[in-house]
Amino acid sequence: MRMQTRVLLAMGAVLFAAAVLAFEGAATIDRFHRITDRVAIGGQPTPGQVTALSADGFNAVINLREEGEFNDGPQARAARDSGMLFVRVPLSREKPEDAAVDKFLAATDDEALYPIFIYCASGDRAAALWMIRRVVRDGWALADAEAEADRAGLQAGKMRDFAHDYLLRHGGGASGGGS
Repeated sequence: MRMQTRVLLAMGAVLFAAAVLAFEGAATIDRFHRITDRVAIGGQPTPGQVTALSADGFNAVINLREEGEFNDGPQARAARDSGMLFVRVPLSREKPEDAAVDKFLAATDDEALYPIFIYCASGDRAAALWMIRRVVRDGWALADAEAEADRAGLQAGKMRDFAHDYLLRHGGGASGGGS
């Protein structure tokens, strides 16, 4: 009887652990939005959610948060431990700079990173930079790229304005038709 109790307790512990991992799945990431089967964006994931991204087939995580915003060491460790790449492309919310966009575009040009998850605190910077990529690298019309970014959670304000300004300065135009 004692052996059966131990086996049942062990099975219960395994089921509990599986339930915790399922709860920490990628879809539980704040503002998680799958753009395509190769790209998703969202807010700051927990280390458990980073592990879940790997289980969901993601190869890399791109962190857009600045070093002073948050200690991303646990997320980077979870990515490495799960066999994923962890790329830092710090982008200021208050004073975004072109150099960060250029670094982001270079990183996302690397096909080996895909599928990728791109994050910041809320997903706003991630949506703005993906919008820029759609126009500059994928040749999308601004209106289409902005509509996709809106669905992904791009907020009105500084990041939207920065994205528009960047595109104007780099030949992306201020308006766009269909793609």
